[in-house]
Amino acid sequence: MAMVNMNNLLNGKDSRWLQLEVCREFQRNKCSRPDTECKFAHPPANVEVQNGRVTACYDSIKVGLQD
Repeated sequence: MAMVNMNNLLNGKDSRWLQLEVCREFQRNKCSRPDTECKFAHPPANVEVQNGRVTACYDSIKVGLQD
C-alpha cells in the first residue's frame, strides 16, 4: 500500500486524480486511433511524461465539468 502524504491531502494539493496514463502505442508512434477515440492520453511533445503518466490541468477540464 502506498503511503500518502497527509499534508497534501489536508491542503487539497493531491493531484493524483488528475493523472492520466499515456498510450503506450502512441509513445512508440504506433497508435492508429485518433486522440478523441483512444482512452489513453496522447500528449504533445512539450508535455512531460513521468512514469507513463501526465497530469492534466484542472483549468483545461473544468469547463467540461460545468456543463
